[in-house]
Amino acid sequence: MFNRMFIGRNGPDQLSLALIILALILNFVPWPYMFIITFCIVGAAVWRMFSRNIAQRQKENLSFMNVVNKIKSWYYRSKARSQQRKLYKIFKCPKCSQKLRVPRGKGKVSIKCSKCGHKMIRNT
Repeated sequence: MFNRMFIGRNGPDQLSLALIILALILNFVPWPYMFIITFCIVGAAVWRMFSRNIAQRQKENLSFMNVVNKIKSWYYRSKARSQQRKLYKIFKCPKCSQKLRVPRGKGKVSIKCSKCGHKMIRNT
């Protein structure tokens, strides 16, 4: 029964579910008339689910997922950087600005840039 209801329609996607979750979160904000805003957000999510313009809704969902994926990749990169900061020291090559990773606690080491071949001596 439920599957037949969405034949020829967009159906629930990531953007619609995110709108519903946003409305649930905003429902607990103690501002006056917040229920009107949450009602409009839920209405937009339901409208997206029952829309027959599937191509446009898929474009909107793809744009939303691109933004979400950029945020996720930024988070995972910053998490990896913070974990590596404990074990490695990062230097920049003065010639080509390539980032070079060197283990911490090795004293003075000679570093050769893998991109341009420039050599330098740095303290880790």
